[in-house]
Amino acid sequence: MKKLTQNKILIPIVTLLSILLGIFIAIKKINSSTQNSELSIKNGNWIVNPNMDLKDNYQRAYIARIGVFALDEKEALYFLASKDSDGQILSSDFDYQIIGKPPKGRYWSYTLYGEDYFLVKNDHNIHAINKENFDINKPIIISSKRKEVNWLPSGNEKEFHITLRIYNPEKDVYENLESIKLPEIKRIELSGIMVEDPCKQR
Repeated sequence: MKKLTQNKILIPIVTLLSILLGIFIAIKKINSSTQNSELSIKNGNWIVNPNMDLKDNYQRAYIARIGVFALDEKEALYFLASKDSDGQILSSDFDYQIIGKPPKGRYWSYTLYGEDYFLVKNDHNIHAINKENFDINKPIIISSKRKEVNWLPSGNEKEFHITLRIYNPEKDVYENLESIKLPEIKRIELSGIMVEDPCKQR
């Protein structure tokens, strides 16, 4: 009787642990799908996947999670960065400045995602800066502390990543993904950047 009771307790625990392990492995595979060297193109600290494989269930799950639609590279490009320009993991423990112009296209936007690839939570519901709401006279700052303009809140994320979307990129952009000049992501404490300097990106 005692052994039967123990089995009744152990079976749900083992089942739950198996489910959690399966979820963990699936998330790892989803996140690593963007790092697939056969599909990804690296340019500095940025990675771009111009040809997502929609037959790959993990990549389809990744696309669904971050809201990236399966558009042709002439319609949209998605650049991802999980490290700053000095190769350090992006973290809310630090402030960053985005330096330089995004690649040329009809429209651009920067969005922050957490380790779970969901939008970074913040009390201000600010998740993106784009061509329409960008103040040309101020730089883009990523920080857990509130800024007046061009602010991307990093919340309490120990690690996060940035997605730069370019819609209708110019031809020289999608034909030179490995060599085009992309914006830098600089940790302000280490770079000595004057954040008053405008970052003209229109």
